[in-house]
Amino acid sequence: MVNDEERFRDGDFVLLVPLFKTKKEIRFVIKLKSGQVFHSKFGVIQHDGIIGKYYGSVISSHLNYNFIALPAKLHEIVQNYKDFKFITQIIYPRDWATICVFADIKKGDKIIEIGTGTGAFLSYLVRTVGSSGFVYSYEKDVERAKIAKRNLDELGIREGYVIKVRDVIKEGVDERNVDVVFIDLPEPWLVIKKAWCSLRPGGRIVVYIPTFNQLEKTVMELMRHGFIDIKVKEGFLRNIQVKPYAIRPELKGYYFSAYIVFARKSFVIPLSYVEDLVKHAYLGEKIEYK
Repeated sequence: MVNDEERFRDGDFVLLVPLFKTKKEIRFVIKLKSGQVFHSKFGVIQHDGIIGKYYGSVISSHLNYNFIALPAKLHEIVQNYKDFKFITQIIYPRDWATICVFADIKKGDKIIEIGTGTGAFLSYLVRTVGSSGFVYSYEKDVERAKIAKRNLDELGIREGYVIKVRDVIKEGVDERNVDVVFIDLPEPWLVIKKAWCSLRPGGRIVVYIPTFNQLEKTVMELMRHGFIDIKVKEGFLRNIQVKPYAIRPELKGYYFSAYIVFARKSFVIPLSYVEDLVKHAYLGEKIEYK
């Protein structure tokens, strides 16, 4: 049975899945607005022709191309909606759940995000922590901060977060006793001490970095500041070709996104860390304890 709650309304995001064969997978995401039209090479679709229809209905363009209309998921909106602006590389949606699961991010958490970017991951964090949580996001570039705010407004996310324009490396952050600090910067090791000061006892830190060079410096800095239970994860997600005559991994794909570092705040630097740091210094790196 279906009910009226499963009908499209003005302002909903709709995913249009073609019912015809295409060379590449095509997905269109539109935001419904009465009186508007959607244009593509497959023809024109009236928004009013979707509003009021049940989820899963068949929608036809004026050129008689058929699509199935479904409620769009957040990652589909971020990746396919033309008015979601990209100005930086985003944190890939396939990493969102990995970060939230292993950092135990949940409803009610207070989170600091250092590096807002386009706001894609920020939108997911706000939805995850819910109305009882809050996300404090820091971005040093004024234009990026404006675009990220515009992106979240377009998604209908207007509460549960704040974007602060600030160079955290130079000026630090305001909040204390937060549950999680998430860092997505080119030089994350420069804000590890600031993250330690902002976290509650036992709080979690997550660092998102694309290279081993950054990874080594970050891990060393985490050890120097007493973060424990340091784990590094690398997620792979491979799509499978779904054709009855050839079900197999897709021959082309982009699998690597970043290394994700997880750790917890401690008030003691374990002896094993000290020994490893001394050994590392003996091998040639100068260590400046802070």
